[in-house]
Amino acid sequence: MSSKRRDVLKLGLLSGVGLAWPSPARASHDGGSGSPPVTPFQRPLPIPPVLAPARSAGTTDYYEITMRQAQVEIVPGKLTTIWGYNGIYPGPTLKVRSGRHAVVSQTNHLNESISVHLHGGHTPPDSDGHPMDLVAPGASKDYDYPNNQIPATLWYHDHAVDVTGRHVYMGLAGFYLMSDAYEDALPLPKGVNDVPLLIQDRLFNSDGSFNYPLNDDTIDSGVLGDRLLVNGAIQPYFQVGRRKVRFRIVNGSNARVYKLALSSGGFIQIGSDGGLLSAPVSRTSISLAPAERVDVVIDFSPYSLGTSVVLKNQNGDGGFGGGSSSATTDIMRFDVVRNEADNSAIPSTLRTVTRMSASSAARTREFSLGRAFINGRRVWVINGELFDPSRFQATPRLNDIEIWKFRNDSGEAHPMHIHDIEFQILDVNGRVPAAGDKGWKDTVLVPAFGSARVISKFTDNTGVYVFHCHKLEHEDHAMMAQFEVIWTP
Repeated sequence: MSSKRRDVLKLGLLSGVGLAWPSPARASHDGGSGSPPVTPFQRPLPIPPVLAPARSAGTTDYYEITMRQAQVEIVPGKLTTIWGYNGIYPGPTLKVRSGRHAVVSQTNHLNESISVHLHGGHTPPDSDGHPMDLVAPGASKDYDYPNNQIPATLWYHDHAVDVTGRHVYMGLAGFYLMSDAYEDALPLPKGVNDVPLLIQDRLFNSDGSFNYPLNDDTIDSGVLGDRLLVNGAIQPYFQVGRRKVRFRIVNGSNARVYKLALSSGGFIQIGSDGGLLSAPVSRTSISLAPAERVDVVIDFSPYSLGTSVVLKNQNGDGGFGGGSSSATTDIMRFDVVRNEADNSAIPSTLRTVTRMSASSAARTREFSLGRAFINGRRVWVINGELFDPSRFQATPRLNDIEIWKFRNDSGEAHPMHIHDIEFQILDVNGRVPAAGDKGWKDTVLVPAFGSARVISKFTDNTGVYVFHCHKLEHEDHAMMAQFEVIWTP
């Protein structure tokens, strides 16, 4: 184990159960039977503000964000301390153009070091948010995003080593929405009818503060909340017209896997993690693991005025944590309140996704996912090893195509995320993916005691990146590894 990794362990961050962390999020519940009760569908859906560039020059837009603590009302009548980009939760939305650079200056006014990762971004390694590339309290860092990729619904969040789960839980997440002229020309719903939804679950103490319980059980399963939030509001409502509306949905939860469905009707899926699909897909339900995204259109025109449609979680666990039976099954409600002209349409061809052939791969790499006992604690490992910043588990060559196979030797499913690249899923448990999963992806859910194969080309960037489980307690303890893209003549 490297000396740098040993220093991290000395800080008590890895498997730090029982340690007194200096954190606003408490390490155990304050004795209540669950979060304070909240009546669903009482608060309108918040829409995070769009951040304007501080300045622009040539082909680059420059943005400024400050990470700071704030107090907001999430539980009615109570104040919750959050850590937010620009002091809000979620952070401001960045709307950028494919092919146009964005430089985001992140200033840390928190009392802990942070690292900002643009999830799904094809970025140079020094702007990727490597977990060891930390921005100290009081310091700033410029993140350079070339945006040289297919437009997609991306999101940015903290990625500091061993504490990503706690930092994201405190509110460090926001949308990064990329577009281009081709997508603009499609007749999809636009403007106020193009709506981002960040779904997360949380536990709250009786005073309204976040409760982040870290113990052996939650390190195993991940932290699951008993309240569902969308864009920082518990079970909000959203008023819609009798028309088509586009929703860009991000599972920003630490560990919860959702199965999305509507109380009436279904979705038309138009995109996944890495952008638009080749063609729209009708879905009655959609499974969404942590960090996965899905882009859907819901057509409200068949509903009469006054109708309400609930976005459901079919994986909900009823009264978990003392909540009501709908606490983790009802995500939000759409209220049809007006007639509205609709000139949008869903074209039969969206953006062509050419499927990659397994025969084009230069090599296949296999990674085992499981548990191990290290230093007397049970932790999560890749190929039997903890994350170590001095070790590389893969060295793909620039411009090579590779297949990565993840073999899950545990009873917990693992959403595996690979930095810097978009990939295609070849198969899960030997079966080809469903139509909605045949587009570009950056996260794949590897089933318990199952396997998944993905294929990708390593282009543009050389350097060091990480891949990891996106159940954040698994990543922090310490199911993460490095790869280095190398250039060879």
